Amino acid sequence: MGENNEQAYVELKNINKHFKDFHASKDVNISIPKGRLVALLGPSGSGKTTILRMIAGLEQPDSGEIIIDGRVVNNVPGSERGIGFVFQNYALFRYMTVYDNIAFGLRVKKVPENEIKDRVMELLSLISCEGLEKRYPSELSGGQRQRVAFARALAPNPQILLLDEPFAAIDAKVRLELRTWLREMITKLHITSIFVTHDQDEAIEVADDIIVTNLGRVEQAGTPRELYSDPATPFVARFIGNSIPVKNFDRFNFFEKKNNSVTAIVRPEFVSVFKKGENLRYPKSSEEAVVEDIIFRGSNLEIRVRLHDNLLSSVRSINEPAISVGEKVDVFIYRLFVIDGDDISLVSNRTLNAESVVI
Repeated sequence: MGENNEQAYVELKNINKHFKDFHASKDVNISIPKGRLVALLGPSGSGKTTILRMIAGLEQPDSGEIIIDGRVVNNVPGSERGIGFVFQNYALFRYMTVYDNIAFGLRVKKVPENEIKDRVMELLSLISCEGLEKRYPSELSGGQRQRVAFARALAPNPQILLLDEPFAAIDAKVRLELRTWLREMITKLHITSIFVTHDQDEAIEVADDIIVTNLGRVEQAGTPRELYSDPATPFVARFIGNSIPVKNFDRFNFFEKKNNSVTAIVRPEFVSVFKKGENLRYPKSSEEAVVEDIIFRGSNLEIRVRLHDNLLSSVRSINEPAISVGEKVDVFIYRLFVIDGDDISLVSNRTLNAESVVI
């Protein structure tokens, strides 16, 4: 995955899966090294949850191989694949205490009760929920319930941890805290982990690697930096980052069409907005535009301007001179992604040289 040449621990080879007439997985090939934290990222209906459920043994592929630690597991029951599963809605047993929820999988395996107690207390410490073992799920916060679900999945010492939208049912502030907590726990445990999300910020912040899915196919796999700075397909370029599609990009100063390209993608970091009279580094390449909207983002402002019938966004520090809606400003576009059919390339403003480009 990306530049990682480690031996694969989880592999999907030429996987296809249908649900009646719906082709949920189309020739899916995935390779995940041991100990990595991987995000399956894509819009609703892109096939990411189907992939997770096939790895877990909850769905069977129509064709292809699922390989875990060198063994084809297509016909191996999910309970024998060494997998822990954390569901989106926690799926805790309402009438069991925290202790009994965590102990459940161990009791199914008929582990001696004294060993169960030691393991449950160890996990309660790991998830920072000591003292909550006698409580019921209804007496816990959303964040605490998710931590208990995480501990229950870890109790039998699985080799792989699967998480289906693990933060979806949690409020925004707690979700941010749990992202950091989850990454720290998985790094500490060094357990191969795969989680499904449709939130790109979540995937970029938490995952070592990201697999982007779309319409049942894998569009691209790599590190967050690789996907962000070097998207392999137009879909990835549109999906990752705050990307804005534009037409007739050759009307921008010092850009020209390539081959049959007619559209491009511009991100806020590709654009600078200046008040009239501010020092322009590239005055010949700058163009006049009108501010249509300003959005306060806390430490900065998102400035939206209209240029050649395209609405562009740029980020501006709140410490810089204020800009108002309706104001005429100077705009400089550093670079953009140009789409030519299924190909995409990063094109820089011709007034820039290699030394002046900062990504």
